[in-house]
Amino acid sequence: MALTYRVDDILPSAPVVEPPLRAERLWFEEHGVNFGVVVGHDVVQRPIPFDPIPRRIPKAEWAGLERGLLQRVAALDEFVRDVFDSQRILRAGRIPAAVVYGSTAFLRYASGAEARKPGQVCVAGTDLVKVGGQWIVLEDNLRVPSGVAYALAARRAMVDLHRDELAEFRPRSISDYPRRLRAALDDRAQGDGLVVVLSPGPYNAAYYEHRELAREMGCRLVTSYELIASHRGCWLQEGSQRYPVSAVYHRYSPEYLDPVGGSPESLIGVPALLGAWRSGNLGLANAPTCGVADDKSLFPYVPAMIRFYLGETPLLQQPPTLDMTDPKQRAHAIDAFDDHVFKPVDGSGGKGIVFGPEATGSDRDYVLTMAQARPTALVAQPVLEIDRLPCVAEDGSTETRRCDLRPFVIYGRDPWVLPGGLTRVAPDKDSWLVNSSAGGGIKDTWIEA
Repeated sequence: MALTYRVDDILPSAPVVEPPLRAERLWFEEHGVNFGVVVGHDVVQRPIPFDPIPRRIPKAEWAGLERGLLQRVAALDEFVRDVFDSQRILRAGRIPAAVVYGSTAFLRYASGAEARKPGQVCVAGTDLVKVGGQWIVLEDNLRVPSGVAYALAARRAMVDLHRDELAEFRPRSISDYPRRLRAALDDRAQGDGLVVVLSPGPYNAAYYEHRELAREMGCRLVTSYELIASHRGCWLQEGSQRYPVSAVYHRYSPEYLDPVGGSPESLIGVPALLGAWRSGNLGLANAPTCGVADDKSLFPYVPAMIRFYLGETPLLQQPPTLDMTDPKQRAHAIDAFDDHVFKPVDGSGGKGIVFGPEATGSDRDYVLTMAQARPTALVAQPVLEIDRLPCVAEDGSTETRRCDLRPFVIYGRDPWVLPGGLTRVAPDKDSWLVNSSAGGGIKDTWIEA
């Protein structure tokens, strides 16, 4: 049975009359729901913009999305385990080996028995957009799928500020997410030690999420300076005391987890952390193998993964992706520049993305230079006119803006999709990017119960 908010759980209170968006802004400020934006050379934490008009998705429509998301994550987990094991899909010629081996996220050091276990993926965040009424996958996020704490905050804000509307619709509850994530981490834990959330620290843009998830799961929030590791395991160092750590929910890309097994220039890694995981003495979520499936150059082959590993037809569609290393495809993308969006294969948070229709001269020069000098670093996709949703403007009027949806899948013993996820909102009616790092906001996502 679907979990719903009961009307009795929503405590009555006197209505507060505020100017448009002021009440929402104050709520997020008072609750410290911040997202860091770069100002000069600093990261400044600011309340994330919130739109009070929820996205509503009918029950039957969500059921189809749910099936497609579970199918997709199951295939990605199979792929991650396969490429670190017998590489059946490469030997069958379904994916070019050069694409896998050429990925900077393919950590060869991660190979071993742990890399072959089911459940390399613990949490997945899949970016979806609606085009002409059809849901389409834009990308898969497996390295550091972020945003769920902001979805939880959006629901709490609606409960506090728009309780009558929420009580009337009665959307499915999302409050079970922290418990389910903690259970998935406990399943991956090695031994009886602590389960910790590893954060780069307060200067990270999504530090609010790290702190909030740790609190809601009852986990210790730590930085790399508090952990020590060897092939025998991992420990939390507190003064003269050491406490064993059984699982780490890390909040940065796996190549930075360990300067020994990953990127040697990492200043936020824990030496030998990957060695502890490889030896079977520490659980890591997501597993450091997952980065390769997050690489945008692998994105075009996900339908082939579904057919190869599951023997099924993909339930969710995705846009064609042009390989910039192929001269014909590269020439097509450049000739039709205004019809394409260019993405760095290892980018995140919207960084480095160039939309053809709004590209500046310097943007074009950057893409042309990269396409010639480092074509493996870019992919191109057709620009999609995604469906717009009604949003409240600063003056209180309603305008439509581009929005996407990032649902979250917890891939454990009983795979589960958070009923809703994070709807991200473009900062204004003309913007293409919805990413928070580009000034975008969020709105609550209501799934019909």
